[in-house]
Amino acid sequence: MKKHILPMAAIVLALMLSTFSGCRKQKPQDNTPAQEGLYLGIVGFNSELYTMPLGLLNQSTKHTFESFVNGLSMQNGTILYHAVNTGISSLAKAKVPKNLINVSVVTFTDGLDQGSYVLSNFNSGADYLSAVNNRIMTELIGGTNISAYSIGVRGSDVADVESFRNNLKKLSSDPVNNVFEVNNMSEASEKFAEIAQQLYNQSTYYNVSLKMPAQEPNTLLRFTFDNVNDANASQCYIEGRYIRNNSGDVMLNDVHYVGLECMSGASVTASLEGIFVVFSFQNLTDLNGTQMTTDYVKQWNWITSSSQWQYNSEFTPSGNTETVEQYKSAMIMLVLDCSNSLGNDFTNMKAAANQFIETLSGNYSGKH
Repeated sequence: MKKHILPMAAIVLALMLSTFSGCRKQKPQDNTPAQEGLYLGIVGFNSELYTMPLGLLNQSTKHTFESFVNGLSMQNGTILYHAVNTGISSLAKAKVPKNLINVSVVTFTDGLDQGSYVLSNFNSGADYLSAVNNRIMTELIGGTNISAYSIGVRGSDVADVESFRNNLKKLSSDPVNNVFEVNNMSEASEKFAEIAQQLYNQSTYYNVSLKMPAQEPNTLLRFTFDNVNDANASQCYIEGRYIRNNSGDVMLNDVHYVGLECMSGASVTASLEGIFVVFSFQNLTDLNGTQMTTDYVKQWNWITSSSQWQYNSEFTPSGNTETVEQYKSAMIMLVLDCSNSLGNDFTNMKAAANQFIETLSGNYSGKH
C-alpha cells in the first residue's frame, strides 16, 4: 500500500484550523444605559422561587406586576436566604439607568429559613445568611449602595425568636431604621405603604426657582419660606451673597440652608431674563425630605448701615416662584414569603404587596 505523506506546512495549517475552528467573533458588549424610570422586580418563595424580572413600573404597566402577585400560591418550605440572594443577583445583572439614585430590596417573611444552603455552595444556613448580608452591605449596583428593608410577622410555629429577629436584621442595610417586626398583617400593610412612599420620596426631586430683579453686587440676600414678618424670626431660609463675576455671571455665593436640604451646594449661578435673575435650587426640601411650599416665600436684603433685614416688596411668590417635580431612576426588588405557614394571611400579604405596587406606580407616573 502506498503511503501519502503530507508536507509539513499542510500539517501546521491543519493544526491551526483545528485550534481556531471553534472560535466565534464576539459581539461588542452593549454598554448603553437602560431607559430611565422606576424598575421593579419580584421574587416569591417557599420551597421554590417565582420570579418576575425587573421591568419599568408606571400606571401603564402596574397591572402586569399585580397580576404576578395575584398568581402566587402557597407551598411548604421557606428558602428565604436564597430568595433574597437571587433578588440581589438580578439587580446586579441588570442594565442600569444613567440617573439611578436608589436601589432597594424589600423582604417580607413570617418564618425561619429552611434549606437555602442546600441550593448553594455553603455548608449551613448561617453561612448563607452571612454571605447575603455581606452583599447587602458592600455590593454596589451601578455605583449605588443597596438599601434593604425587612418586614416580619412572626408565625405561631416560630419558636426560635432570636433567630427570626436576627434574620430581619441581617436582611436589612440598617438594623435600627429598616427592620420592622410587626404583630399582624394589618401592621405589615402599613409598613409596606410607608416604605413605598419613602422609596418614592428618595427618587423624586423638587427643583425650586426664585425670580427677582437684579440686585446690587455684594448684597447679602435671604429667602424665607415660613411666612415670617421678620427675617430674624425665620427657621427655614436660604441665605447667600449676591455677586457678579468678571465674566458677567450672576451668582449666589457662600449659600447657607437653614431648616432645608438642597443639592445645589454653596454656590448657585442664576439665569438671566432681562433685568431679572432666576436662582434654581435642586431638590429643595425640608429636613424630612418633604416638598417645600413656595406660597409664603419672602426675599430680604441685609442693610449694613442699619444692621437689619429689609423686606423686598418687589418679590412676591405669585409669578416669581416655580416648583418642578423631577424623577430620578430607581431599581426595587420585592421579596415575598409564600409559605403555607401564612395561612389566611397569605391573601392579606398579596393585598399589601399590590398596594405597595399601586403606591409606587401612582406616584411615579413615568415622567423623568
